Amino acid sequence: MKKTVIENLFPTPIYMTNMDRPFTKQELQFVEKQKNHCVKNEGNINTKDNYILNRKEFKNIKKFLDQCCKDYLERIISPKNNIELYTTQSWLNYTEENQYHHQHSHPNSVVSGVLYFNCDKKNDKIKFTNSKGYEQIKPETDQYNIWNSQTWWFELETGQLVMFPSSTIHQVETKKGTNTRISLAFNTFYKGTLGLNNNLTELIL
Repeated sequence: MKKTVIENLFPTPIYMTNMDRPFTKQELQFVEKQKNHCVKNEGNINTKDNYILNRKEFKNIKKFLDQCCKDYLERIISPKNNIELYTTQSWLNYTEENQYHHQHSHPNSVVSGVLYFNCDKKNDKIKFTNSKGYEQIKPETDQYNIWNSQTWWFELETGQLVMFPSSTIHQVETKKGTNTRISLAFNTFYKGTLGLNNNLTELIL
């Protein structure tokens, strides 16, 4: 058989990086206090404040996330126009043992991200689901890979950032381990001019 090549066409980018420093004592104390100011979500809890990155305690974390949004924009979206990704809403999630975070996506957002303040690499994962829809004909799978899988998960660790298109379906399955899984989630949108005036596609944001 001649050499065979399998290309990845229209892949979903999952951007992963890590903080280049540990969280400060002030940041961790703030995160711990916010647990007392939460509302119930489906399966876990999240902060009432859903603009949490505007708080002074997260000033330096916001700078890091802004840099990552810029990197994502340049490397993945690569726009011709002078636009930027800015954070819209942001909040903290707390998930205890035997809790979960329901399957969902993030409407009215371009790119979403999750920064992890407390994770057990052995047990904590983020699970993504293929959103292409129902498969009418589906043989039983012998070995799963990125082409035949309907779901895929990644192990997580403290200080890790995961960013992805906001339409990507994701969830946290029932939590194992005794640590409290703590994450900061955020949404983004474009700022600047999209499209072209002459093509009647111009959109100024």
